[in-house]
Amino acid sequence: MTNAKRATWMAPVTFRRVLRAEAIKLSTLPSFVWAFVLAYALLGGFGLLTAIARIMQRDAATPTLSAGAGTALTGVQGAQLVIILLTAVFATTEFAHQTVQPSYLAEPRRLRVLASKAVLVGGLSLLVGAAGATTALLTAAVVSRSAGLPFEVEGPYAVQLVVGSAVYLAAIGVTGLAIGALLRSTVGAIITGLVLLNVLPLLLGAAPFEGIRDAAGYLPSTAGLMILQEHVPAGLVEPWFGVCIAVAWAGVLLVTAALVTRRTDA
Repeated sequence: MTNAKRATWMAPVTFRRVLRAEAIKLSTLPSFVWAFVLAYALLGGFGLLTAIARIMQRDAATPTLSAGAGTALTGVQGAQLVIILLTAVFATTEFAHQTVQPSYLAEPRRLRVLASKAVLVGGLSLLVGAAGATTALLTAAVVSRSAGLPFEVEGPYAVQLVVGSAVYLAAIGVTGLAIGALLRSTVGAIITGLVLLNVLPLLLGAAPFEGIRDAAGYLPSTAGLMILQEHVPAGLVEPWFGVCIAVAWAGVLLVTAALVTRRTDA
């Protein structure tokens, strides 16, 4: 008799497989899936609400809503809050329940795990932004024109609104993930995300010094939301430059999170 050697084969751990594993983690938690649906609904639904509001105030002497197409994408401000909170929680949940350890055992290269999370949330946020912006513009155009109100959006400005909003929300998604990976605290990440997007712009904008007020224009939300403007007043950042600022914030925070992830224990 001879001893038969049992051969075992294990597939190599590749970035594609790590990305797939992270996608499974996200998709098997209904709250995360519904949060992305909510972000899409906020972004797309505000196009309909804006058109209805314009119809209701068509005879007003001083209408409160602009006829510009960018007004239909007001929902970006709500969608960004949902996305930054969602991605921050997605990053911190594994640390809170210590479920990140199996991921690091399967893939000891922690930066690959973090990179896969960033690609996943950034890609989903990009998709939600593009789909939501397109839905908002089409809905606003159809409803407004059916009521006899003008609604013109075409050419470079239409591309700016759809592509710019999508890229901006992708940057916000990566920003939330990076904040969560840095703090590893769900409450801390949520508070930091809200302060960065909502509170800090108000505080800096109300500062008594002009230099501090000008700095508020370079925060991710203040700069990124300029993508909705067709004509930018003097002294403010240009739309695409504003999106680049938001992307830069996401990149710097993600690199910082990578350094922390590499040097600290799970």
